[in-house]
Amino acid sequence: MQIRRVHSVNSATSAIPSFFNRSKRIRYLLGLFAIANSAPLLAQNFDVPSTSIPTYTNPFRSDVSSSDKVIGGGLSVDVIQLASLPPLVESPVVTAISVSPDGEFIAAAGDDHAIRIVSLKSGKTTATLTAHLDWVQSVEFSPSGMQLASCGNDGTLRIWALGETPKLIATKSAPHALMTLAYVSDDCLFVAGFSNHIYRHNAEQTDLKVVHSCDCRDIRSIVTSPDRKWIAFGGRDGVLRLRRIDSMERAQGVAMHSDGIDEFAVPLHSERIRSIEFSKDGNQIVSVGEDRRIVHYGLDNRRILLQTKIEGGKLLGLCQLEPHLFAIGSSDNTIRIFNDKDQQVQAKLVGHDGSVGILKRTQHFLISGSFDTTIRIWDIGRAVSSIDGQGKYVHPVRAQFEDSGAGVDVK
Repeated sequence: MQIRRVHSVNSATSAIPSFFNRSKRIRYLLGLFAIANSAPLLAQNFDVPSTSIPTYTNPFRSDVSSSDKVIGGGLSVDVIQLASLPPLVESPVVTAISVSPDGEFIAAAGDDHAIRIVSLKSGKTTATLTAHLDWVQSVEFSPSGMQLASCGNDGTLRIWALGETPKLIATKSAPHALMTLAYVSDDCLFVAGFSNHIYRHNAEQTDLKVVHSCDCRDIRSIVTSPDRKWIAFGGRDGVLRLRRIDSMERAQGVAMHSDGIDEFAVPLHSERIRSIEFSKDGNQIVSVGEDRRIVHYGLDNRRILLQTKIEGGKLLGLCQLEPHLFAIGSSDNTIRIFNDKDQQVQAKLVGHDGSVGILKRTQHFLISGSFDTTIRIWDIGRAVSSIDGQGKYVHPVRAQFEDSGAGVDVK
């Protein structure tokens, strides 16, 4: 019997407390298969088909060959599966990942309420942070890498000081689940979730401060511009909203900039926005949503530059690889490499057993987190140059369960 572990992204289930989701899933899964070994899965030998795309330039691996698999000078890891925490018997689904500024570590979290700090050299967990009382939805290293922020369904924002022994140094609460956060500086960040408020945290405040309110009551992604002058956020209503960060220090509606604009909103998606990214030069914003579209919006001329419908599942995760190349994670267990020059999917990365909701990158690799409980490391140069006749690349480590999605037709 084939089993596909796919998480539903319908809003009706997203607010259900994670203890209900987990207990229901455990009862179901334990009756179907034995829980897999929770130790990290190291790289395996794998011969990749040789079908190539000679026009592709690898943005990651220009200095090493595809067979010389090195991350930060250490042993490469293809798959990481986080160990379960007693009394739980299964590994957590992974919905939050952040890469440290030096590229040496990731912070990973999900539905077992814990955060792991994992070495990318070894794939081993170096610290486990436990304080959240429900599903952890977002984690992010501070710009210096000295702190980590986390938020989740328990309505708390938690700040951790990182060192030989990480410790919790601040806890701030909101009256609802918190889904997304973004640092401005080591001392300031914004956080939002199941309300129409944007909250600010800084070291001087005893509580979270509401600094902006909008019409959207379910905010799923918030990011800061490269120059740290704007925040962009979006969620259930599909509207992209931007706000000048310094304007939040003043009364709403009082503009002090030469162009007279402190904030604006643009309807980009017909369903919930899931992920947003600024371009590196700050001139564009790219977003993906549950309407299966990727949208490019120009900030200079305030108009939609490009919008493309992607066949397949709902689009959940987004990561820019180079100026015209994006990785997109979706609810059909697939990562698509999208080239906005020709508006085509250049490759389909298969191997996950569940929805791919989070994508991050290091200097050389793409990192994906999934509801199948695994974190996968992808060599994009190797993947794109080794796709098969259907445009697919199968991850070199087999899937945890029988049906990885690799054996079915991916649209």
